[in-house]
Amino acid sequence: MLSRKFYIQVIIRILIILTTCIGFVPFLKSDERLFTVISLIILVIIQIYVLLKYINRFNTEVADFFSALKTNDASFAFHDKIFPYISEKVRNDISYIRNQLFSITELKEIQQSYFKSVIENAQTAIITIGEKGRIDVINKSALELLNINRISNIKALENIHPNFYQILLNELAGVEKSIMIKGKTKAIPLSIRISEFKQKQNKFKLVSFQNIQSELEEKEIESWHKLIRVLTHEINNTISPITSLSGSLEKLYKKESNATISKEDISNQIIEKTYEGLHIISQRGEGLMEFVNNYRSISSLKKMNFVKFKIAELFYNIELLMKEKLNEKNIKLTNDIKPIDLELNADKNYIEQIFINLLKNSIDAIQSNTGLITLKAFQNEKEKLILEISDNGIGISDDIIDQIFIPFFTTKEQGSGIGLSLAQQIMRLHGGSISVQSVPEEKTTFTLTF
Repeated sequence: MLSRKFYIQVIIRILIILTTCIGFVPFLKSDERLFTVISLIILVIIQIYVLLKYINRFNTEVADFFSALKTNDASFAFHDKIFPYISEKVRNDISYIRNQLFSITELKEIQQSYFKSVIENAQTAIITIGEKGRIDVINKSALELLNINRISNIKALENIHPNFYQILLNELAGVEKSIMIKGKTKAIPLSIRISEFKQKQNKFKLVSFQNIQSELEEKEIESWHKLIRVLTHEINNTISPITSLSGSLEKLYKKESNATISKEDISNQIIEKTYEGLHIISQRGEGLMEFVNNYRSISSLKKMNFVKFKIAELFYNIELLMKEKLNEKNIKLTNDIKPIDLELNADKNYIEQIFINLLKNSIDAIQSNTGLITLKAFQNEKEKLILEISDNGIGISDDIIDQIFIPFFTTKEQGSGIGLSLAQQIMRLHGGSISVQSVPEEKTTFTLTF
């Protein structure tokens, strides 16, 4: 490890000390040379001190170097006066380690600067939350959306944005929420996503959120277009035959000269045709009124009445209500609830209505003698409550599966097309969602996520 020059220096200093020690031996028995002896002893002590200092200086430099390694201080280097006393191999190794340390530190600083710039300039608002609600990172987009200049703890949001504060405080990782917060001039819709990560022994929440006003507006416009198409289609289907039939009835009461016929010209045949025509017009009018009432049932849902109830009770009530229809088609209904005492906080009447509609659809879809419908309830890995209804009916084809939740869309001759739309609206009011997966002729599953 040490160079030859270092060893030579140490040996020379030791030899000088030995020579000095040997030099004052002849004076030990002579009282007249006492001063000389004391001087020589002091000289030896000084020489030993200088030797130890020389050795210790090297040790100190080495200790400082390794201390710099521990603290990632790449700026530390050995003095040129010390390097010559270290072997060339060790000098090269130390230089390599120092350069590597410098490169790692430089790369770390570049990465930190890069990620800081990315986070700061990201369009998505980002907040990282440490222990006791401490905010470690908050970017410019987050400050602008929350309409604040600076913040160090989420506690400061309690009075400004209480609903947002409660989500940051209580929600677990994996949560996705949509809420409204106060903006400068109007309420702002936010989409929030929460995840967690660890650094050493510390846990952090990573909260990302963004303004979804434009997305909601696009969805709203798209929904209006769909609704207008449906309304136009239904109204045309009703008005067209009424207009045509009215024209035909009008012709019955006119002569070839377009003059109105007299009372004497009204025959039993004209009266009969008039009655039939008016009856059809009445039926079409009632159909249009029913359509309007169906639309109102979707667009004007009552306020939710949340209560906590057991899923087992919900499934039992539904089975009792639908027992007769199930027996008519010899369909077996099973349920699987884990744990059996699983509870749901929701509007019980509306959730029952969803399951009744879904169960009716499943019964209609089963055409075999081995019909099976399964009701399931469990919590997934994200601790969300999942309710499922599955059947082995004809299923839903790929070309229409994306349309089944559109209001008034139906494949049934006597269907109104509002059941699934209503279910979707109810789930949205619960802060949840409804989805479907289907393999035709094998299995179709509707999933309610709370």
